[in-house]
Amino acid sequence: MSRSLVRALAVAAVLASAAARAAGDKVGPETCRACHPSAFDAWHASPHARALESLPERSRKDPRCLSCHAPDLDDGLSGVSCESCHGPGRMYAARYVMRDPELSRAVGLADPGEKRCLACHTDSTPSLEKFDYARKLPLIAHGREPAAEPPRPAHRQGEAKPPPVPARPAHPAGR
Repeated sequence: MSRSLVRALAVAAVLASAAARAAGDKVGPETCRACHPSAFDAWHASPHARALESLPERSRKDPRCLSCHAPDLDDGLSGVSCESCHGPGRMYAARYVMRDPELSRAVGLADPGEKRCLACHTDSTPSLEKFDYARKLPLIAHGREPAAEPPRPAHRQGEAKPPPVPARPAHPAGR
């Protein structure tokens, strides 16, 4: 099957299911971790991973607070997860989709920027200091490494060793 046909079919599937999309499109951070372990580790160590727990108990059910501190709570995801910023992963999480930057973006992978951060980090949010995107971005920087390859089967004695897996460049725009 040609690459353009696969891309066209993927885009058609997204468009056909767009109206039916709802909860269930999220795959969760553990799915992302399988291929992006250092990005997962950076997220897991960040305040985003614990955003819900950072709220006082009385605010943990307040929709005004949850919209930023746990935007995917209805999908069973606590805090600000990978998909809170990069979009629901069901359509782009497959390895063959993620290997094609154009296809992954066509089916929903978002490259968040300052505008996405400012949706929650506003002048009216409680904070000790004004949000400075350029200063905060390095604190959440991740995804500069190539995605992890799945484990390869070991060779048995007497069999030829499998050829080495060529290094794959990182996704454009840091993904």
